[in-house]
Amino acid sequence: MRELLRKSWLEKKTRGKLVDLDKIDTSHWLNNDKEWLRERSSRWAEIERVVGLNRKKSEVKVIERYYFYGELPNWEKYRDWEDIFRPFDLNIFLWLHPSSDPGLLQQLYQSYVESDLTTASDVITGYGSFLGHELVRATAPYKSLEEYPFPFMGNKNIIVFRIMFGDLDYAKTQISAKIGKPDSFDNQTEHIFEFLGYEHFLKIRRWLLHDKRSPLSLNCLYQYDEVSDWILTTITRNTEIEFRSGLESQNYHKPYLRALYCIHHFDTEKDGDTSRARAIRRIRKILDKHEFINEFREMWEAVKAGKVEVVDPWKIQFAPNMV
Repeated sequence: MRELLRKSWLEKKTRGKLVDLDKIDTSHWLNNDKEWLRERSSRWAEIERVVGLNRKKSEVKVIERYYFYGELPNWEKYRDWEDIFRPFDLNIFLWLHPSSDPGLLQQLYQSYVESDLTTASDVITGYGSFLGHELVRATAPYKSLEEYPFPFMGNKNIIVFRIMFGDLDYAKTQISAKIGKPDSFDNQTEHIFEFLGYEHFLKIRRWLLHDKRSPLSLNCLYQYDEVSDWILTTITRNTEIEFRSGLESQNYHKPYLRALYCIHHFDTEKDGDTSRARAIRRIRKILDKHEFINEFREMWEAVKAGKVEVVDPWKIQFAPNMV
């Protein structure tokens, strides 16, 4: 039933009519509502801290005007922008829109990626920013939102994921058209469509170290079926070569053994009727049935057979490179 509902949702979401990015509906910005404005204002400081890390004040101001008033940038001004941190990328556009309505955001997504006003870099940067935030930073072992130094997307993350990755053929076609050079496509997009590869299982282990009541755990993208299915699309020949190459280093395999150990031994009964427990049971089936390369398959089989000794598999290890 869940699969049928997702399929129906995916079919309906593509029916939206494209809108002119210079004329989007700003009625979702309720600036006459004092409570709405108060709540919106309370979140701006944490958002400003993140979007301002690699942008000039004038570029942060562009994002601020969109966040509070729905004002869009002078697109022509940024067409030839050389910095890798685009002033107004796709993730900023969807994430900071006040609405979480899937149909509306789908329409805006398609309008953005098909618009002549946006560039390939705007779209590619947005994809990369979203993935890095939600699957790398949000899975790091922060104990609470108070110590999490990034804005919390909450359950809007799965809405944005479904929109960005629900139709990979469409996404690749539109990005390729914007790049305009077929020979450059793989080089410019491998960090999106081959994101993490086998390293996803390392991030899943980090998720298992979270308190199940933590908002970061409750809203982790790895709990969703379509995300675990998407993981398999990132395990390509390139990421397999990267994994095999890594194994030539003496200790490369150890984090993977720890991750697979935790996935296999995670107490789903103790976790209770949670999305995390359900997801881990599904991920175990994927590990059993999917045709991974032999080196990885052997690791998983050895862990299941109890032939692997792992040091401190449940110890939280936090380092700057985790984020």
